[in-house]
Amino acid sequence: MKLCTMELEPGTRMSSKTASSDENQETEPTVHASASAEPDKQCMSVTVTHNGHLSPTNGLSNGNGAAHESVSPPSHRGQVPSEPRVGSPIALTHLDHHNHHAHSPNRHSPNSRGSSPRNPNTSSPCPAHGQTPGQGQHVVHVHVNPGETFSVRVGEQIQHIQGPATVRMVSQNGPPMPMPMAVPPGHMVQQIVDENGILTHVILSPHHPCQPHGMASPLTGPNGAPQYYPTGYGTQYPTAPSGYTPHTHPHGGHPAMAGMTATSVHHGTPPPIPCNSHTHTGPQGPPHPPQNHTTHGNERKQRTVERLQRRINTRRKETVHNATSTPPRRKLVNGDPRRNADTQSSSSSGDGQDIEDERRAIQDLLTLMKTPKISNVESRSALIELIPPECNTHPQWEIDPCEFRYELLLSGGKEGRDGKEGKYKMVYSGDATEITLKDLKPATDYHLRSCSLLDDLKGALTNPVTFRTLVCEPDTPQAPKLSTKTKTSLQLKWNSVTDNGAKISSYTLEYDQGKSNGRFVEVYNALARQYKVTKLGASTAYTFRLAANNSVGRSGYSEPVCFYTSGTAPSQPDPPMLSEQYVNLLVISWIKRPNDDAFCLQMDDELTGHGFVVIHNGPELSSQVKNLRRNTEYKFRLCAKNDEGSSKWSDAVCYKTLPDKPGTPSRPQVKGKTHSTSFRVVWDSPKDTGGCDITKYILEIDEGKGFETVYEGVEREHTCDHLLPGHVYRLRVSCASVGGLSGWSDACSVTTQSVAPGCCQSPKLQGKPKATYLHLRWAYPDYDGGSLVTDFEVQMVQPDNSMREVYRGPDLDCVVAGLMPGRSYLFQVRATNKAGTGGWSEPLEVISGPGSPDAPKPPIVSCKSPQSAIVCWEEPVNNGATVTEYRLEWQHRPETDFVQLYIGAALNHDVRGLTPATLYSFRVQASNSAGTGPFSQNCSCVTPPSSPGPVVAIKVSSTASTISLTWREPCCNGSEIASYNIDIGERHHLITTDSATEYTIIDLLPETVYRVRIQAVNGIGVGQFSQPVKVVTRALPPNPPKLECVTCGPNSLKLKWGDGKNPDLLEYTLEMAREEGSSYPVYQGTSHIHKVNRLAELTTYNFQIFASNDAGDGPYSSVYTFQTTKAPPPAIKAPKITDLALRSCRVEWQPCKPMGGDSIVYILQLQHKDQENRQIYKGTDTSYRLGELNPKTCYQVRVCAVRQCTDGTGDLTGAFSPGTAFTTLDPEPVNEAITKSAEKRILIAPKQLTDQQWAMIILLGFAAFAIIVAMLANKILSYTKQS
Repeated sequence: MKLCTMELEPGTRMSSKTASSDENQETEPTVHASASAEPDKQCMSVTVTHNGHLSPTNGLSNGNGAAHESVSPPSHRGQVPSEPRVGSPIALTHLDHHNHHAHSPNRHSPNSRGSSPRNPNTSSPCPAHGQTPGQGQHVVHVHVNPGETFSVRVGEQIQHIQGPATVRMVSQNGPPMPMPMAVPPGHMVQQIVDENGILTHVILSPHHPCQPHGMASPLTGPNGAPQYYPTGYGTQYPTAPSGYTPHTHPHGGHPAMAGMTATSVHHGTPPPIPCNSHTHTGPQGPPHPPQNHTTHGNERKQRTVERLQRRINTRRKETVHNATSTPPRRKLVNGDPRRNADTQSSSSSGDGQDIEDERRAIQDLLTLMKTPKISNVESRSALIELIPPECNTHPQWEIDPCEFRYELLLSGGKEGRDGKEGKYKMVYSGDATEITLKDLKPATDYHLRSCSLLDDLKGALTNPVTFRTLVCEPDTPQAPKLSTKTKTSLQLKWNSVTDNGAKISSYTLEYDQGKSNGRFVEVYNALARQYKVTKLGASTAYTFRLAANNSVGRSGYSEPVCFYTSGTAPSQPDPPMLSEQYVNLLVISWIKRPNDDAFCLQMDDELTGHGFVVIHNGPELSSQVKNLRRNTEYKFRLCAKNDEGSSKWSDAVCYKTLPDKPGTPSRPQVKGKTHSTSFRVVWDSPKDTGGCDITKYILEIDEGKGFETVYEGVEREHTCDHLLPGHVYRLRVSCASVGGLSGWSDACSVTTQSVAPGCCQSPKLQGKPKATYLHLRWAYPDYDGGSLVTDFEVQMVQPDNSMREVYRGPDLDCVVAGLMPGRSYLFQVRATNKAGTGGWSEPLEVISGPGSPDAPKPPIVSCKSPQSAIVCWEEPVNNGATVTEYRLEWQHRPETDFVQLYIGAALNHDVRGLTPATLYSFRVQASNSAGTGPFSQNCSCVTPPSSPGPVVAIKVSSTASTISLTWREPCCNGSEIASYNIDIGERHHLITTDSATEYTIIDLLPETVYRVRIQAVNGIGVGQFSQPVKVVTRALPPNPPKLECVTCGPNSLKLKWGDGKNPDLLEYTLEMAREEGSSYPVYQGTSHIHKVNRLAELTTYNFQIFASNDAGDGPYSSVYTFQTTKAPPPAIKAPKITDLALRSCRVEWQPCKPMGGDSIVYILQLQHKDQENRQIYKGTDTSYRLGELNPKTCYQVRVCAVRQCTDGTGDLTGAFSPGTAFTTLDPEPVNEAITKSAEKRILIAPKQLTDQQWAMIILLGFAAFAIIVAMLANKILSYTKQS
């Protein structure tokens, strides 16, 4: 038997399922597990035997009480998870392991909390950090990165360990040696050996794209020997996936590795992570959701991988056999162990290269797919036939054509009407070879491309195939519109419709001849889009509908529309009606007839004397007449109007407003003397009667239970009788009329006269009578006579019939002492107030009793459950009287007082509603007819622990795809909380986390409502779910706008995007591409326009834009390309005049620098007096001789440069230079000296300094000033030193 012990960190899950030929059938192997004996060691030890079963061990717990499941043999590979396989299967020399590429779901067995006896043949729990295993055992630590799965096959079972985890594997058959291992593509296995060549660590990590395969970095081994690890050990193993907080171990397991970057190097071998408690400083990545079935596509992918691996199985077995027979030893060559690292990774890299070659060959086969065939092309549909790739030429791949899938991409519609290809859009994805495309546009060119797929491989797109849909009848037109109308005609017009490839030949207009029977007759059929229908009846409704015709057929009819012809003026209407009547408002309404368009309502108020006045004018059928007087009559009449005129006025009708409710009466007052049972009240009428007479008065009285009506009538006084003496009464009054009920008057308070109180009830015995005293209690009399009771008097009739007063005072109880035990006594009581003393009550007979019982023995408490217990006690010595009842008291906490729990005659009591894991104390006392005895001694007990309480105070925050949860830890009820279960809805699986009170749910849908519930779990069981919390994820970032160029110049581009409105305050980022391919932002803000300057002429620039909001940055837009224009030549300086004569001179100017490959020519213009400039020269020379000038005449010349573009875009003319004025010589003879000086003044034009010259002058000035200052400072320093 070969043994292997694996230790996992707390929180690591180990799950599996048994695969069979039936995809929906699952079986679970039996797992024996027990909790660790020491609470500070939360580790997992699993011993795997050679027969593939898990033998019982003494520690298998993952921190939440859930056991781990084993996996069936890999012979049943029908089920493969749909997610990518990130696990790194490994085969070790001392275990019979085989490669297995699978990723089992996370499922926990519910019956895994039982314990099993210790097996002496299995390994013990993992030792503490720093200890060495037992004698003859060798430990190998396998480090698994976060998000990956480590798979180990033992006999007929596969064990899956999800990262982050450190697996401790114990070999009892000798020291383990390094050996070749097979890993999936893109991953790497790093084996760490000590100075003796014994394998100590195995690191599974993905191959870093920036690190060359086989590159190593120096580290230090566990015994101080120099080691070399690939850089991926420092960057891949301790670093968490993107978006998660790194998994750190504060006890020193990997403190240096947490948070390292991709270029960091570790010095020192990371020791194995111990099994004691771990602290997670941040939320960990979510566990993989459970999967109960796999998709058909994943099965095909698994079969493809198996076919590709079948060809390298023989070579791998030989490599494993050679590595087992001669395990590689670590040898130092001048202190460099790289030779050993190259040997370990050669086998894995060779196998991966063969698989990649096979995949490239299959992808080349998919690219050879033929173009699709198109048939049955109609106006709105077409049949597409796909031809699978030829797979008969490669029989060794065993590819079934039915496994191919296809994608169709279509381009056309508006962009493809002219036959050009537009943007392609996927219209189909599946395994069908015949597809019917529907909802196409008639008479439109379409372009179709396809590609084939096999598992995750995809071929290139085929060449486009073009087809054109057929023409069809036009679209259904819109309903015609009314232009003008008369009594006998209607002018109609309508809009054009889409012809669908065939030109519109005519429009057909039909109407129902005004019969409204649904039968239409054709009235017009021509190409014009308007028609006048004549010979119609006046004031008649006609219904029309329209259809369009072309060479293919007739379209559908439009929606019917009804129009009326003009008519005559309306006739006299009926009088207006009264709809609603109020105190200051009347609502007048009337009926509309077919020939009525508007109405005019007039009102006559006789008190004003203005006659009928217009109060409403419009098409409404009712009007509210406001601000009227109450209880007043008004006259109304109505007139109807239309386009032809107005009708006669209707007959006048009279309507009256309602009266108003009266005012509040005066406050009632008492009339005469107030008696003990009656009194008389009077009141005055209100000042405002509301416009009508008062019909009745209402009087209400309140005796402390609310107001009640005691009188209704027209009289203004009333006698209230049958009252209580000494009682306070409140009265109020109101009045009523036709207008309504008035408000209540102010209340009046009246107090009746008081009398002597009534008889009291017989006194009551307070407690049991004692042997020598007793306690009496009595109550107030039922009737106090209308005045407060001031004193009570108690008398006692002794056994010898003598009477004695035992108490007088205001209290309601007293203690009567000096009694004899077992004697009969009579007691009476009476009350006294300010009006007198009442009668004696009925007597109370009392017999004095014996002594109280002794204290009982301490009660016995037995806990039945965490929430209930039973308390039992024995009967004490009764001291001559039978015990009648027991009083049980309990104490929740030592610092609180005892509280009564039970009182009765039973000798036990069932206590419920206890708190789990809480200390309780109980005591009991007995009572008999003589009294109550002392309490017993206290008895204490502790209730057992229970499942945790519900989670409360949940706080949430969400993004577009995540929800972050934090909550308050609930009551653990005596057992520490191990994990939490999170439920986000019926369509989602239950999420299990560790004991942290925060968690982030990822991969959610944006703008979706989730109901979150949280449940706590401890060693006893699961608690109740919390109240659901409704959470809505945010929206996705916005899409990019369309970019366009508004103005294009030689050195700038003015760009515009969007429609100029930004209600959502989106922020736009405009980026421009560099020559090397990268891009940089040129604008960022909320504007919709930006000008990019400092550009080169005639240069193409690429731009991209994206929008941002609170949800984040949106996607980039497509690349937009814009080009600058050519620049015109610069302006030339003013020309110079030389060789001035009577009729000629020479003009010279500076040449312009060449611009690219274009030639430069010059234009010279001459101006004489007020004439316009005229061109006298155009050429490439920079001077020109002017002739045929007039003597002693003033002229002005200017010159400009012209750029002659060789690309055919035309010439670009620059700005003209400043004009140079000159005057020809005078023909009269003059002094030669004077002539020369004048000529010199004329020829020497004022010359202005350039910017460079001014800069040089300023620089020289500053230099001179600095030299002078330095000299002065030197002189001052010299003078200071001398002095």
